[in-house]
Amino acid sequence: MNSPLTPQTRSNPIQLAKAIKFIAFAVTVGALGLSYVYLKNQQFALGEEIRLTEKRIKQIRAENEVLLAKTTELSSRRALQQGMMNGSLHVVQISGDKIARLTPASPAMEDGVLRTASNERAAR
Repeated sequence: MNSPLTPQTRSNPIQLAKAIKFIAFAVTVGALGLSYVYLKNQQFALGEEIRLTEKRIKQIRAENEVLLAKTTELSSRRALQQGMMNGSLHVVQISGDKIARLTPASPAMEDGVLRTASNERAAR
């Protein structure tokens, strides 16, 4: 006859320690990969921002050069004389009482030269 019914034990035990190590390794590698991609994206975004800022600085410097050239041209003697002749620029003589002085003018010395910014008297 047949042998008595005994339950067959099929066991395929999962080695829990190895599984946990593998899962921890996979999570660590995945986190490192995502961190690397995030940092590269940040680096690219900052690089683009720096490029745009440098481009804007270059444009502003070019505009500044144009404005300096225009200022030099408009303050030239020829341009000022032409503005006076056209009547768009009026020149008024400045009287002595309108000039602001930081120190009062010194009287002329023995040599007859007026010294307005001299410390020769204080040195003596």
